[in-house]
Amino acid sequence: MLQSVASHGYLRLMICSIRHIVFRLNLFILLSLPMFCFGQDLHFSQYYLHPMDLSPAACGIFEGDLRISAAYRSQWRNVPVNYQTFMGSVDWKAFEKGNNLVSLGLLFDRDEAGDAGLSWLQIQPTVALAHALGEQHVLSVGFGLAFVQRSFEIGALTFKNQWGGDVFDPGLPSGENFNASSKLAASLSTGLLWYYRQNDSRTEMTLGTALAHANRPVVSLGDFSERLAFRTSTFLSSYWQLGERNDLFLSAAYQQMAKARELVFGTGLRYILSTGLANESSVQGSISCRIGDAIVPAVQFSRNNWTIGLSYDINISAFNEATNGKGGIEIAAIWRRVPVPEFKTVKICPVF
Repeated sequence: MLQSVASHGYLRLMICSIRHIVFRLNLFILLSLPMFCFGQDLHFSQYYLHPMDLSPAACGIFEGDLRISAAYRSQWRNVPVNYQTFMGSVDWKAFEKGNNLVSLGLLFDRDEAGDAGLSWLQIQPTVALAHALGEQHVLSVGFGLAFVQRSFEIGALTFKNQWGGDVFDPGLPSGENFNASSKLAASLSTGLLWYYRQNDSRTEMTLGTALAHANRPVVSLGDFSERLAFRTSTFLSSYWQLGERNDLFLSAAYQQMAKARELVFGTGLRYILSTGLANESSVQGSISCRIGDAIVPAVQFSRNNWTIGLSYDINISAFNEATNGKGGIEIAAIWRRVPVPEFKTVKICPVF
């Protein structure tokens, strides 16, 4: 019986060690990509459906007066350290006077990975000030104050010092020194955005840039006080009307945080199924490439106030050895409230 218990404890120790080695190997592969690697903050493949995650200046830049967005991403299910990510946001056009608009928003992000539940939580109130430059152009500047938290479950971890020689005893001291299992900090962000909409056409373009962690908050959990690096983002999303029912879709995004860089670009076609009051619907297919990492096919369906998007990352990097080409599925949903517009003697940009 004692031999059986000892064997079971030894097996658990071996499994723990193998998981540790696999995690270190995966991390090494990620950091060894030649030019680009994954950003250190949360990221989504369908970034064009929730631009507030990239820039606070995107708050309020949409048709309607209220927008609610959500996204879920499950990444690397085949490896020990997989990621579950959720995003939710709401933005509201709070005050409009002439060509000026003040919008308020709230962004929620949560990411969790691994047996220890290493997580990242972010809650960010946002304000944006927009000005319509004539009938087709809007310039917006935004600011965000996020409350961020990094945490993990110490009790879910096992260590080699808990091997008593004959059996594995989780009650033994780990020999590790953790000052805290959770850290809370405040993070500042700002951004600038330009929006263009061609009159009497579906052609539109959004171009933005942003800086996150402008105050470089400290969220480290060990004996050191490492500050978060700046995260810069530049992104483009556009539709070009090709015909009565066809539009060309183009998108691109570049993010950098310390030495981690990410470049994504994609294209697709949108087909207008129907038009008219309370009868607007369209379907879209696209494909994107995250350089050095993944190919991302996506589909999107819109019906009146709703937009639903689905994408899947097909891994093509060196990490493919661990994932077998399976990157992650992502689901996004948007609901907008679009009131019946009041008659105006002066026509301004449709997002106002």
